[in-house]
Amino acid sequence: MDCGPLNLPRWRLLALLSAMSVLVSGGITVHEASASIQVFDSPLSSPATLNTAEDLNYRGTDTNVPASPEAPTGVVHTYHYGADAAIWNTSLAAGQASSPATGQARKILLEGCAVPAADGTPPLTQIHFQVLSPQLGGGVKVSLSSGAFDIPICGRGGASGSTVTTYEPVNLCVRQDDYVAFNEEGGFVEHSYQSGVPYEVLSAVNGSSFDSFIRGGGTNNGDVFSPSDASAMDGFATNASRELMMQVVLGTGADATHICLGGTAGLPPVLPPIRVSPQTDGINHQRIVAIAVYCRLTPECKGVATLTLPGKKAPVGRAGFSLSPNKTTHMPIRVAKALMGQIRKHHGITTTLTATVAGKTISQTIAVKIL
Repeated sequence: MDCGPLNLPRWRLLALLSAMSVLVSGGITVHEASASIQVFDSPLSSPATLNTAEDLNYRGTDTNVPASPEAPTGVVHTYHYGADAAIWNTSLAAGQASSPATGQARKILLEGCAVPAADGTPPLTQIHFQVLSPQLGGGVKVSLSSGAFDIPICGRGGASGSTVTTYEPVNLCVRQDDYVAFNEEGGFVEHSYQSGVPYEVLSAVNGSSFDSFIRGGGTNNGDVFSPSDASAMDGFATNASRELMMQVVLGTGADATHICLGGTAGLPPVLPPIRVSPQTDGINHQRIVAIAVYCRLTPECKGVATLTLPGKKAPVGRAGFSLSPNKTTHMPIRVAKALMGQIRKHHGITTTLTATVAGKTISQTIAVKIL
């Protein structure tokens, strides 16, 4: 049966995809079953319709001014200081606000844009993302901040509260239960952005809530946002029935950089415990051949080595060894008496050295001659 095209608004389509626990963004396909890629924070189930200048839970202040077209009632309300601010989800009607595992925030999807002033003054578009570690008493500490990014300006290039922009921070490491915050620099401009730039990245969602912290120069790495630090114009605030429209794609294990705890991506290959190069070694009248071996382990490289002929399983020489670390040692192996005739007849033979060290097996070709 042909059901025809799926004619849904963009934000409803995003909600449907989120409910299916599938995200496709920038070449990454995320499924709920994936162990190394997970998605947390907002499901982006509605468009951003609220902004950071007017819709944060600060009392603000009223200033009496002469009546004018700009202030017809003679009162100007300032919602809060237009200063540095961090905003992070703490509970969600659907989804998990904090990181479900330790790893790397590989991508951050932010819905919304910066609202330009009516007088045409361009808004500050520079934003950051921050990792916040929970503290005793309900506060959080800024453990890491991303580099600078730019948020779209509403009305330019079709940007709106439904626009989802994908950002890729570098080495943004996250621990389990950490939060990821939207961080902005206020963008105060008198009259134009009295309470800072209105970043339209919030939505009214029953059952969700986010916290915010405003402080000029007070949202840097190492700063603590405490619920006891609150005022009418800045500090800590809890914002009920509100949601920051931001989603995090988390990588762990092989999908997280090795710079982050538990990540393995980008690590150099693990070198074997010993290095044996192809070589030609002389054998003495006691039937002992000394093979050059470099040991990488501390305090020693301990194991068993055998020599075999090509296509044969039975060893023609065998020796236990204990080699000093970080140096090349000539490891002696006595070969079978019957082998000496072949060495003389053919002016040397080719053997295979097999050594087992720390559970690793290393093989190399060794030519043996009478020198």
